[in-house]
Amino acid sequence: MDEIEKQIYVLASLNNQGKTTTALLLEKYFNSMGMKVACMQTMKGQYDVGTYLENNCYHYTVPIEATKSKEALEEWIPKGYDRYILEVTIPYGPIGAAYIDVFESINEVISYELKDSWKNFVEETHPTLMTFWDQFNDRNIQKIITKVPSKIDSPCVDTSFILHHVEEFVFDTIDPKMSLPKSDKNVIAVGAFPGEFWDIFPNLKWYGYEYFKFMKDYRDKQYDLAIIGSCLDESIKLLYQPAKTPVICYQPSCYIDTAAKYCQRPPVKSNLRSIYVTIKEETVGTPLGENGCLYETFNNRFWVPNYDLWWNTRKHPTREILSQEDNLTFCNGWILPQYLIQEGYLEV
Repeated sequence: MDEIEKQIYVLASLNNQGKTTTALLLEKYFNSMGMKVACMQTMKGQYDVGTYLENNCYHYTVPIEATKSKEALEEWIPKGYDRYILEVTIPYGPIGAAYIDVFESINEVISYELKDSWKNFVEETHPTLMTFWDQFNDRNIQKIITKVPSKIDSPCVDTSFILHHVEEFVFDTIDPKMSLPKSDKNVIAVGAFPGEFWDIFPNLKWYGYEYFKFMKDYRDKQYDLAIIGSCLDESIKLLYQPAKTPVICYQPSCYIDTAAKYCQRPPVKSNLRSIYVTIKEETVGTPLGENGCLYETFNNRFWVPNYDLWWNTRKHPTREILSQEDNLTFCNGWILPQYLIQEGYLEV
């Protein structure tokens, strides 16, 4: 099969509807057929990547800049896979709509309890998202019902985590073009970090979320690079720092005094249609949101949020999105290794 004929399955919905569960089950289904599968997410990947890594899945984050066109998207889709699965969170908002706009066929994931009242639920709980409701539905939509008590006559996931009617899932075709560099360096890592590091450094050793176990080798072993991933515990402090070995840190609070700031969720002040147009037409890094708006968190040169949209915390607002102190590189957001290489912070 030529690269241009590769199938991509887009799963889209709001939070807590079962997208990640469906994606993992779909990955296992294709994997059982001898296929190599790439699982991809939008910038929400930082909250689920650990789940994918624990399930031995190949995981990638598709950045906002990839939504400018299908050709731009394909530059961020890794070569060498038989099937592709992409999760899109909040597809009815301006950023989610930018992702969805690239595709013709979408699998909309909805929990069983909301299957008959989905539009009303979205309208009542997230009224601003209705701005892109019609735009989302103006394409081939296949509903995937999750958390069903027993099998129904349409694509679904039952409460025993069994996937039914996979043949009815819809898909698009793409021509993947991304090829990551390879390195034989010895890398140790802990916590959540972009899964692309696995491709770049095949010798990477991941300690899961066992920071204490990681610390022993962090102090005692020889390695070429260490990755301090993120976790929800902002109280973790690391008293040790290698003298010269480079360290990439996705949890700045491990080494700096300022912790994440818990705050009230900012309001949506900016024009949502304008945000969408900016993503599609303006240079990456152009401000997306007004000051004090929820979307202000994306106002940096990578369009990477440093506000935790799900836990209402701002990641070290006084620090740059990317900075370096001695041999420590601080990522104050989900900075992909491609950006670190581009900016000269990561040598392969």
